[in-house]
Amino acid sequence: MLGTHFYHEIIRKTIIGFGTLFNNVELQRTDSAGNVTQTTKVPLNYGPREKFLARIEAEPDLDGRAETQITLPRMSFEMKGIQYDPTRKLGPIQLCRAEKEGDTKKSYQTYSPVPYNIEFELNILSKNNEDSVQILEQILPYFQPVFNITINLISKMSEKKDIPIVLNSVGIQDDYEADFLTRRTLIHTLSFTAKSYLYGPVSTADVIRKVNVDISAAMETGSRYVRYSATPAAKTDQNRDGTSIDFTAFNVASNTITLGNHGFITGDKVTYNSDPSGQPAGGLTDKTNYFIIKIDNDSFRLAKSKSYARQGFAVDITTQGAGGDHKFSVINEADHAFVEPDDDFGFNESFTTY
Repeated sequence: MLGTHFYHEIIRKTIIGFGTLFNNVELQRTDSAGNVTQTTKVPLNYGPREKFLARIEAEPDLDGRAETQITLPRMSFEMKGIQYDPTRKLGPIQLCRAEKEGDTKKSYQTYSPVPYNIEFELNILSKNNEDSVQILEQILPYFQPVFNITINLISKMSEKKDIPIVLNSVGIQDDYEADFLTRRTLIHTLSFTAKSYLYGPVSTADVIRKVNVDISAAMETGSRYVRYSATPAAKTDQNRDGTSIDFTAFNVASNTITLGNHGFITGDKVTYNSDPSGQPAGGLTDKTNYFIIKIDNDSFRLAKSKSYARQGFAVDITTQGAGGDHKFSVINEADHAFVEPDDDFGFNESFTTY
């Protein structure tokens, strides 16, 4: 059951996002006149503070780099634990969907994320109180007590969420209790909680192309059920399935178009597709809908609306354009099937009572 492998690197990304908050803290030293004499970037490492305390207490040894003392101040952080957060629970059967790049017929889907709190600890190690409070004042004002960071939790779905980082507490520890030869270490410990989410495996599914909604009403005389259905409806011709005509079929003098046995009737909505390698006829716009004014079985005019078509108000054709692959196509079921998520489309709606 749990054998499906997936790894979104969410915990890793959260750790990196948390650490990035503190990787640009600087320490400045001034002279008696208040002039800055030195600016130092405070080092930041991942690891338990005990590791760095051991390095501080180590005796310098030129023969081994591992025993060399480290300089202060510096900061360290580590993940301390992960706990489930029931207060942010979402519906477990809800789906998150995203378009699959390069394939408009498919989509990515995964179930709602599970909320988890990731606990962090940030330690500020210094040898005097002035350094510690200078670092603290560059951190604490940003947490009131929450600071949000945005993390792309699932890269291929571009599932980005704002992750609140909550400052829980600030503790102070001063280990300066020995003789004058012992090095002092002042430690400020900041406790944080990152309110993150963990996602399960991502699967691929077909894009939803039909929606059914069942509505029922309980009445004393008997129950009634209604089903509402909706499917995508193309607003323009999608597959260029009309009959090709040459630019000479456009008559500028009479504003007519010649197409043998065109099969159109007055009021039909058609999409004009000009020759891709030519030029549209003057007065007409490529990939635009017009309405038929039938003259006879072999010729017609175009109107900008169905009302204009019934009244005989035709579009003025100013030039014949160029090319031999101009088409006028009726929008049909085949066009509906070609609709993609990024297209401008409407809906075919129907109601069924039973």
